[in-house]
Amino acid sequence: MKKAFNGGAAGGHRLLGGALVIAGAAIAMHPPVAGAQESTAVQIEEVVVTASRREETLQDTALSVTVQVPDDFAVGGLTSLSDVINYSPGAYFSGGSAPTNNTISMRGVSALTSSPTVGIYIDDVPIGSGNGQAAGAESMLDVMKAGMERVEIVKGPQGTSFGASSMGGIVRYISGDPSLDAFSGRVSADLSTIDHGGSGQRYTGQLSVPVVSGRMGVKLSGYYEDVGGFIDRIPGSATGAAKDVNGYENSGGMIKVSGNITDRFSVSLMGLYDDTTFHGRNLVALDGGPPFVLANGPYDTDTAHSDDKGETKVGGLTLRYRFDAADLISSTSYQERINSSTVDLVADFGPLVQLFCGCTVNNAPFTGAQTTDRFVQELRLVSRESGKAAGNFEWTLGAIYSNEESGNIQRLAGLPTNFVLLDVNVPSELEEYAGFGDLTYYIRDNFDVSAGVRIADIRASVAVTDGPEILIGDTPPVEINDTIDTYSFSARYRPSDSLSFYARIASGYRPAAANLPVRDVNGNNVASPIIETDTLWSYEVGVKGVAADRRFTYDLTAWYLNWKNLQARVFVNGVMTGGNAGSDVTAYGLEGALNYSPTDNLVLSASMAFTDSTLDSDETSAFGAVGGEKMPGIPEMTAALRGDYSVPLASGARVTFGGGMRYVGNRNTGFHGGIGANGATITPRINNFVLENTFVTDLHIAYKRDRLGVSVYGTNVFDEYGFSGGSARPAVGFIRATASVIQPATFGVAMTYDF
Repeated sequence: MKKAFNGGAAGGHRLLGGALVIAGAAIAMHPPVAGAQESTAVQIEEVVVTASRREETLQDTALSVTVQVPDDFAVGGLTSLSDVINYSPGAYFSGGSAPTNNTISMRGVSALTSSPTVGIYIDDVPIGSGNGQAAGAESMLDVMKAGMERVEIVKGPQGTSFGASSMGGIVRYISGDPSLDAFSGRVSADLSTIDHGGSGQRYTGQLSVPVVSGRMGVKLSGYYEDVGGFIDRIPGSATGAAKDVNGYENSGGMIKVSGNITDRFSVSLMGLYDDTTFHGRNLVALDGGPPFVLANGPYDTDTAHSDDKGETKVGGLTLRYRFDAADLISSTSYQERINSSTVDLVADFGPLVQLFCGCTVNNAPFTGAQTTDRFVQELRLVSRESGKAAGNFEWTLGAIYSNEESGNIQRLAGLPTNFVLLDVNVPSELEEYAGFGDLTYYIRDNFDVSAGVRIADIRASVAVTDGPEILIGDTPPVEINDTIDTYSFSARYRPSDSLSFYARIASGYRPAAANLPVRDVNGNNVASPIIETDTLWSYEVGVKGVAADRRFTYDLTAWYLNWKNLQARVFVNGVMTGGNAGSDVTAYGLEGALNYSPTDNLVLSASMAFTDSTLDSDETSAFGAVGGEKMPGIPEMTAALRGDYSVPLASGARVTFGGGMRYVGNRNTGFHGGIGANGATITPRINNFVLENTFVTDLHIAYKRDRLGVSVYGTNVFDEYGFSGGSARPAVGFIRATASVIQPATFGVAMTYDF
């Protein structure tokens, strides 16, 4: 019996009103640490961020920034980057078919191709690939468990500060420095069970040790988790029935050594390793369309057993020398990353193999691997003093070199005849030289204006070798050179210590790339040979403030952007390739953040974002859509509410009751098509189904006394059913529609011990 696809809309409509009473979380907050018999008055703490590449308070930053603290989430069993994104206004998580498949979008900028629109950083180290051939958009690294101090989510294009592929914004992990004078550490254990699925376990440890008192310290962290699955493989799949196939193992760690060699010269060395293995995917098949219905049970998949591995190694060295007027900073980093998979894709591509071989195919093993080796060297000179009293100006000058070499290996065969349809290696390279700078002029102590520019010279190359040369023929190396300018302008006015206004105009881009050819039956390339640069301009105004003796803070932003020549994913003969759309995109929205501590023991935070992102005109050259259609993956409305109520006990301990609610509105996965402006019918090449709204509730009770902490938690406690991502991909003679299910109700206990 087929089940109609319903994303749990009823629950969302019932509870949305409660979440919209307060609108937006952007400042980290912590409940009071209880004394033996009384607590002191609580203020929402002032947060210092480095989103602008220099330390500023969150209120004074002329950017839309959300700051999240991993420890605040872990007490409630929320330990993934997707959990943080779902509680952050203006940022959207999609995907989740595998633990190594994470896509983040911000504001109205969809990831319509494998080249990312959001940059990922650990401190100053860029993570991942800006190259679409290495699937950079789908491989956002999640290292929330690696002892990170905080996560800064910066919305809007950051091209002048962070370069290519940050046109939507950036996610920046701040690792934190080790203590130079005190020994400290923490160990934790988390045991959980998933409704409709298995059990999980997670262990983490952190240690900070001063090596030379007052001069040098080392910080170590490590983690291991065995995550239970909840998707079952049906007997009719290529490899037979199995339970909880989307579970996985993840382990890793980080080391950071920091110290002051002299009073002027400091060094920081960081190394990180992350390893993930799994053998199945969180994908359920859908039939029909429209409307689509579940082809099997709500937690059943027809995908086959796979052998998957994701491995990331990162090393970074930061040197800082403090001159009297400026700091000279050198950041050197190197990373290696590989994601590999071997899986039977007979359900997806069996008909395609049969079309070319003229034989019966009952097994279609596919082996794929994406690799990235990336070296980055950045130098920047940053003025030390700021403000009108220090000479009216503050400035930054810098240069950067980046080189990433990527590989994309794909092999598809058909059994039992062992007909090889595809055996491709796609080596590619993305090299960038860039110079950048910004200048801030303080007209008055409370009013300043800034301008920034970045000029980048980019070289991209790609080659193709294909054994059978059926779908894709050999292509010698093709090289593209491009020069891109990006700019930012901002003004900031602070009429008082408790109020700040800002306006910002900024541009962003993704670099051009050589494209993979796709051959038709006559051997002609039917794909665009070049994926051209796409660009956008963004305009935003914001206000940030504090009130009621810092018990109340707010952060409100309105923004508008125009995205031109957008890079897009195109399907030709059932094969995915790249190109540029024939329509621009206009998007606008509102974001809100409020934090309130009405009593000494109660802390509330909330978030809300509204986004409208649509095609300006009919699109027929790439994916096929009618002007005015919504961009995929972008919900019109998101909202979240979090709260903690702390009760001090006579023993000096405290009990905290906490929880949160997160709402994600409807979003499309593709396009509808229809009758265009000229009266012709436009047929979508990326078909659409709607991911219906979901409303998820998380709850926890935590006990803390001295060094010991224990919490009991539930995530998605009402077992809301819905999808976090999906696609309706065209294949030969049919549409293959799949979706990823949000994790069902999960209950667990977490324990921590500080020393």
